[in-house]
Amino acid sequence: MNPIKQSKIFDTHAKIYEKRRKKTTIDTKWRHKLLAAASGDVLELSAGTGTNFSIYQNVTTLIAVDFSLEMVRYAREAAKETTFPCDVLLEDVEKIDFEENKFDTVVSTLSMCSYPHPEFVLEQMAKWCKPGGQVLLFEHGVSTKPIIANLQKKLDPLLSERIGCHVDRDMLGIVQHSSLHVTKIESHFFGMFHLISATV
Repeated sequence: MNPIKQSKIFDTHAKIYEKRRKKTTIDTKWRHKLLAAASGDVLELSAGTGTNFSIYQNVTTLIAVDFSLEMVRYAREAAKETTFPCDVLLEDVEKIDFEENKFDTVVSTLSMCSYPHPEFVLEQMAKWCKPGGQVLLFEHGVSTKPIIANLQKKLDPLLSERIGCHVDRDMLGIVQHSSLHVTKIESHFFGMFHLISATV
């Protein structure tokens, strides 16, 4: 999908994301479990309205990126509530470039589904992370249950056009074939949601 069209889709959903940010939802405990490991100088990709900001515990600085103007507007308000320096950038993750070996932790939560080239983004994450640093992913993809997986594949063309997100990607396969060194995988909800810890 054209990134401009995709960003406009997320603009229209920003208010819904902002309401969810202030609530405890089904994925809240998974976010807490994964992000407890985040530390040092952190980069968060496709940060949305800043749902993760209040979860971080051992962060020195945070740079958050999103390509939706409305998402960034809400995220900048959420950044005012943090106890650490937090800079929210309006940028396309597939086009922005940071210096190599810059961050201690790179985070992505429920965003790899929306990138036109997720494999490229993973390699960028590896490049931006310091040697020995960590990449923390909370992502969703195709179910390990064949019946559900088939349904996802049938619905994906419609859903990707309406919500800007692919539901049938093999996220575990994509991550495992990247240059990241996966150290832990924890899957939930019919094998559709994954907590992934990796090093560079």
